[in-house]
Amino acid sequence: MRQAEVQSRFLERFGVLYPQLTFRGMRSFPHSAYGPYAFVLRVAFGRSGVELDMLCAALTDTHPKNLKRFIHRIQETQLPQSETHAMPVLVAPHFSEEARTVCRQAGIGYFDLAGNGHLDGPRVFFEVSGQANTHVRERRVRTPFEGKAERIVRTLLLQPDDHWNMRGLAKSSGVSLGLASMTTSALASMGMVVKSHAGLDLFAPAELLEAWSQSYDLRRSPFRIYRSPAEVPEIETRLNDQREALSGRWALTLWSGAHHVLALENRLPRLALYFSGRPEQLAQALDLSKRKGQTPVFVFQPYDESLLWGATETKDHLSVVHPLQLYLDLCSGDKEELELAESVRSRLLPW
Repeated sequence: MRQAEVQSRFLERFGVLYPQLTFRGMRSFPHSAYGPYAFVLRVAFGRSGVELDMLCAALTDTHPKNLKRFIHRIQETQLPQSETHAMPVLVAPHFSEEARTVCRQAGIGYFDLAGNGHLDGPRVFFEVSGQANTHVRERRVRTPFEGKAERIVRTLLLQPDDHWNMRGLAKSSGVSLGLASMTTSALASMGMVVKSHAGLDLFAPAELLEAWSQSYDLRRSPFRIYRSPAEVPEIETRLNDQREALSGRWALTLWSGAHHVLALENRLPRLALYFSGRPEQLAQALDLSKRKGQTPVFVFQPYDESLLWGATETKDHLSVVHPLQLYLDLCSGDKEELELAESVRSRLLPW
């Protein structure tokens, strides 16, 4: 389930899932204007009608380790004075008991699509728990797309016509033989690959890509938002000029990557890229700051080196993530980004 779908289902079913709360209004934010937060809900509690604003961020992955990392990013997000009174809230398909504990300890509210919810603020305490996970099947399907097992999926989709033996697949993916075996067994049970003593072949690449995109979350990669006084073309030129001086690899993604690989006429006034080195070094090299400048620059630190596998170079010598990675990143976004994702898939991917 993608972030946009999590948000949509939550809003559609809010009254059914949480009849104790009364919907008063909603306001969406411009893209990434407030870090990971996508919208604010105003709700009223109980008979007294106490009103509260909930600053909401949608998640697809609530594994405690990833959840702690995401909460840390939330706590670093600087909000305008007009939003500082709102309570931070995470929305997901389901929060396990361990995940709920992580949220409570951090002072973060949570609501899921099973009907579990928690808020603890100065004027209100609300909690509903014990609701079963209605998305268990989807969680099992997502298993091959977590951790280094994801490298197996990436390798298969980057080389879809190859016939593999297990040792060769493990080596190409940079994982252990045991992990390769377990991951491909899971994929075989999903009907995505054909696995036998003779080796392994990718059977359903389109379905595999769709399943991966449903579970993928761009925000697994920590990111920082900087600003630049320069416009996007000038920033890209500086990136090229500083290539040798930078200690990490970089590649454009999201709308920045789509602009180049799809040859789009209109360019958005913002830049997004992965950088494997220290963000501070990139900021210094490109003259970026956290507060001053007209152009937002989103710097993602790839959670795994495989995100930069197969990066391509444009005619202007700019590095762009492989179309597979570009598609996944765009699938994590809003309606406009999902439309770009489909353009990338139809024009640049074979399935």
